[in-house]
Amino acid sequence: MKTNLKIAWRNLWRNKRRTLITTASIVFSVLFASFMRAIQEGSYDSMIDNMVKFYSGYLQVQDTAYWDEKTLENTIAYDSTLVNEIEKIKDVRMVTPRLESFALSAYNENSKPVFVMGIVPEKEDRIIKLSEKVEKGSFITNDDKGALISQGLAKFLKLDVNDTLVMISQGYHGVSAAGKFAVKGIFKHPNPEFNNNMVYLSLNTAQDFYSAYGRYTSEIIMVHDHYEVDHVKRAILKFLPSDKRVMTWDEMNPEMLKMIQGDRAGGIIMLWILYLVIGFGIFGTVMMMVNERRREFGVINAVGMRKSRINIMLFAEIVMMGMLGAIIGLLLTAPIIWWFYENPLPMPPDMAGAMEAYGVEPYMFVSIRLMIYFNQALTIFLLSSFIAAIMMISVKRLNMVKALRG
Repeated sequence: MKTNLKIAWRNLWRNKRRTLITTASIVFSVLFASFMRAIQEGSYDSMIDNMVKFYSGYLQVQDTAYWDEKTLENTIAYDSTLVNEIEKIKDVRMVTPRLESFALSAYNENSKPVFVMGIVPEKEDRIIKLSEKVEKGSFITNDDKGALISQGLAKFLKLDVNDTLVMISQGYHGVSAAGKFAVKGIFKHPNPEFNNNMVYLSLNTAQDFYSAYGRYTSEIIMVHDHYEVDHVKRAILKFLPSDKRVMTWDEMNPEMLKMIQGDRAGGIIMLWILYLVIGFGIFGTVMMMVNERRREFGVINAVGMRKSRINIMLFAEIVMMGMLGAIIGLLLTAPIIWWFYENPLPMPPDMAGAMEAYGVEPYMFVSIRLMIYFNQALTIFLLSSFIAAIMMISVKRLNMVKALRG
């Protein structure tokens, strides 16, 4: 076997031009397939990252009934032991509570239903950079009794900084909730719907308003990226009380998950079409290589080398070229993808404007997950090996007498 591999390796470099052409086709196949998948997965990563930062977080701990019936009766009490246990889990960056509900807001003769969110300002700012979106006034703090309102709401109610916003609602256990709040700041939310009806209060102020002292609708859990969500959820479930549940971003946003799955399926179909084109390209160059060597196979068979050994030698040659091409393709892919990761491609101006309006960075991002590139290299290598097996059948059926005569 060792001798066969040596002969196969030497045969590769007897005709350097032929070997380089075949290897180059494999290299560019790995490079192109990897880049295509990197852009597709990178766009999903960016989409998910923006969505969880704007609202849901990567995971939420809630009362078991809250997601189906979002009322203040289904809030949870603060549990410092639970929070501490969650914060100890590997890859958890932050845990922050929220109290969410609705109210009717008013100023002078204008009124509008609003979505009220009680937050820990410093932590929430680290998630969505809310302070950077304040266009007038200032960001709220933990001790503030005032409100931070969205730009669209301020425009509708004709509110300005230091004006008084009046809100009425139903509080915890059905008590009446009413309050006056000085407008501390006006911000522009990336989501157009939230930008028209959003009011942020400090957590303590929101609890006072709704008489929901020491209670929250959810604990928001942030990790580094969505690939870490599943193992964090499994870790939480080990100690989570039976009256609470943990939900992941995809469970809270099934529409986005379905959209990504549908788009990914389309991308995979395109990738398999690419593999088909690549396969025919490699098949053509390998077939040309085999046909050029028909007389050579006839000669070495005539001097005593069996067909089985010729097949092993040929298979080893093609597999070596496939392996060489896959490795070089990976080595070339790494710096190119890293460069595009550090320097994302800007979107066309017409698309960029629409993306910026939604608070999404107008760039085409790439993913740097290693499995994406290893999978492409492995697929191309296996494709080369499959073609090598076909060529073995071709050589096995070869009439060596006719081959010897040329």
